[in-house]
Amino acid sequence: MVTNKKNIGAKIAKYAVLVFFALLILFPIYMVISGSFKSLFELYDNIFGLPESFKLDNYVKAFVDGHLKEYYLNSFIVTGGSLILLTFLGSMGGFALTRLGLKMSKPIYYLFVIGISIPTQVGIVQLALQMSKMRLMNSLFGLIMVHTAYELPFTIFIFYGFMEEIQWDLQEAAVIDGCSQIQLYWNIMFPLCRSAVATCLIFNMVTIWNDMLFPLILISKEKLRTLPYGLLMFSGQHGSQYTIIFAGVIIITLPLTILYLFLQKQFMEGLTAGAVKG
Repeated sequence: MVTNKKNIGAKIAKYAVLVFFALLILFPIYMVISGSFKSLFELYDNIFGLPESFKLDNYVKAFVDGHLKEYYLNSFIVTGGSLILLTFLGSMGGFALTRLGLKMSKPIYYLFVIGISIPTQVGIVQLALQMSKMRLMNSLFGLIMVHTAYELPFTIFIFYGFMEEIQWDLQEAAVIDGCSQIQLYWNIMFPLCRSAVATCLIFNMVTIWNDMLFPLILISKEKLRTLPYGLLMFSGQHGSQYTIIFAGVIIITLPLTILYLFLQKQFMEGLTAGAVKG
């Protein structure tokens, strides 16, 4: 009987801690969402309450007056282009290092792993000088190249781990059936790495979509700003209009939320598989 009471008490304490941390995370989200639908007077008058009506005026102002619609297009171009390059270069790199029997595959792989540990800020000055010499300043293509280069080590690291675990019997059977190396990669290995693709897409999109450092250094033209950089400038111009800023934050985070909801199953499978392999 005493043991049962102790177990119940432990469960109550555990759930109380979980509820506390859940509220700690959800409360700021609630404040931003509810604040984005309020007028400025209503925000100051009833900061914790629900909005009186769910009007989209703040979203319209942020999207149109704040030029977020132009920044949205720039962010989609940069993020989409980077993700496409990263997915194919990373998967091909993982395939080459694990399946082609290269003598230097391990040293090359370790070089990519070392690349993950190098802080972005270390080479930012040299990067800016190099991009200037290549005439890629104020260029969305230049941003795509930079993001691809910086995120490629992590992407190859993920694909390497997944492709290394694929049974060699599949590859041997495909080779016996006459598959070329390209067919082996595209028809067999790549489809088997859906979880790795989802994992890389989510992690890389969060990093690239929210990045402010590279656009801040490499972009000076207003029409080429990405969303985080644009919201920073917008916040400076409308520092006291918190309701519009809240709406801008929601607009920026919406694509990330949608992507995660679509790829949630594959993403969790990827994390679980990675945990088991580790």
